[in-house]
Amino acid sequence: MRLTVEVEGSPGRIELPGDGRDLVAFLSFAVSRGFGAMHPLVVLAERLQREHRVPMGPLTTFYDEDMEDAEDVEKLELAWQDREELAGALERLAAALAADPGAATLARRGGAPGLGAQAGALAAALRGARGERVRMVYRL
Repeated sequence: MRLTVEVEGSPGRIELPGDGRDLVAFLSFAVSRGFGAMHPLVVLAERLQREHRVPMGPLTTFYDEDMEDAEDVEKLELAWQDREELAGALERLAAALAADPGAATLARRGGAPGLGAQAGALAAALRGARGERVRMVYRL
């Protein structure tokens, strides 16, 4: 599993430590909030949103980079988002994991011990990027 970020107008992609595995795992579970799942990463997403006011919208806007049909092309296009909003959400995520031992424990229990480091690295890379829009894409 790998998560990369495309920056509009830039030929390269932002690569993450550990291929962003922990971050994409968290993002995937964060999408399923509200469906009754009790996985530690779902509980973490709810805690981050409720107690640390981490905005989940930017974090749950991503798509598979493999396009099989016209619907995939359309959904991949809809995955573009504001660079600053995503960077801010990632910074809040990293800060919350650093400050809240309970949140860090949930990340470890959910199999995502590198989540804070990956979120922080991506936030820093986005702050240094030039384009206004970015798109998170994953590959299984």
